[in-house]
Amino acid sequence: MIIEVIEMEMKNIRLLGGIGVLLAILSVIPGIGVILGLAGLVLVFVAINELYKTTKNKKIYDNFLVSFILGIVGAVLGGLIFIGTTFGRIFRGEIYYGYIEPFRRYPNFNFGLRRHPFHVFEGPLDNFRLGNINIGIIIALVVFALILYGILVARSYYLKKCYDEIEKETGVEYFKTAGNLMFIGSILSIVLIGLLVYFIGYIFEVIAFFSLPDKLEVNAQESPPPLP
Repeated sequence: MIIEVIEMEMKNIRLLGGIGVLLAILSVIPGIGVILGLAGLVLVFVAINELYKTTKNKKIYDNFLVSFILGIVGAVLGGLIFIGTTFGRIFRGEIYYGYIEPFRRYPNFNFGLRRHPFHVFEGPLDNFRLGNINIGIIIALVVFALILYGILVARSYYLKKCYDEIEKETGVEYFKTAGNLMFIGSILSIVLIGLLVYFIGYIFEVIAFFSLPDKLEVNAQESPPPLP
């Protein structure tokens, strides 16, 4: 049985993936970072899609697609939480001036400031406060934080599976290292060290894409044996 070996160009994949991850890292910059992060995510998606077409390994695309969707869901949910808590506190009259008046002795507590006129309903938890934050808001934030934590771990798991397959196809071990670090970092993200491990995983992800060879040898479909 004859196996045909062909060479596939990898330069575009290497460039798109490497630049995409770099832009994703810059998403921590306030304001423009959101745009850079989304642009980077799209570039990485295109690179992974091209890599799937090159290797014909569907596991690469499927696992990354799940990771990509979970990342979008997490980003949207995080944005909704931020908007909801911000506007909710404004309309409930819970934005106090203590934070912007440095000469107050106890800036974290309510000094009898009048409530916002839109504040109409009194909830059962309204009289229980930790500083200037309603206890109900704290409970909601904890619940949503746990949901986001689960999404982050699941996203990193599928990304790890994707990068394991890429390592098998390309021989670039940095992909496997990046996937492992990001998965471990996501699990440990409840403590500060986890975020550091996750960031190191990002660095290895950049190195992995830029370490891709110019050409990749892949096996074409097997040719039938010649007739006698």
